[in-house]
Amino acid sequence: MPDQEDGPLETQEYASPPCYMHELVPGYGADSIAQDTWSDVCRWRKAERKRLIDERLAVDPEERLAKSLRIASALDLAVGRVSGRIVSGYWPFRGEPDLRNWAIRVIERGGRIALPVVIKKGWPLEFRIWGPGDPLERGM
Repeated sequence: MPDQEDGPLETQEYASPPCYMHELVPGYGADSIAQDTWSDVCRWRKAERKRLIDERLAVDPEERLAKSLRIASALDLAVGRVSGRIVSGYWPFRGEPDLRNWAIRVIERGGRIALPVVIKKGWPLEFRIWGPGDPLERGM
């Protein structure tokens, strides 16, 4: 995340932009999108976020736990050896899969877990190393 001396957000370069369309179409970017289109996108995202949260919360808690365990098993296979590696994760929110036990197992196997923190609206997430018993940092 930029420090005070790094300058305003507009001048920052980040490791991986969310879309490479700007490399294909000169001038492509959020400011090149018509305001009414951008408003439509914002409304759709808000409605879709609500729909997905409602859908997750409607799942029976036991089924949600079973799904979380299946995801954790799949992650073990996909991620493989974690010793000496940093693995990003998240703290479950409103029905999201709960992978906290998997994160603890990563730590027990020599890995480290990094959780995202929202520093400022519109800025990229920062990740902070987390371990069992560490207090969570409240973002915005």
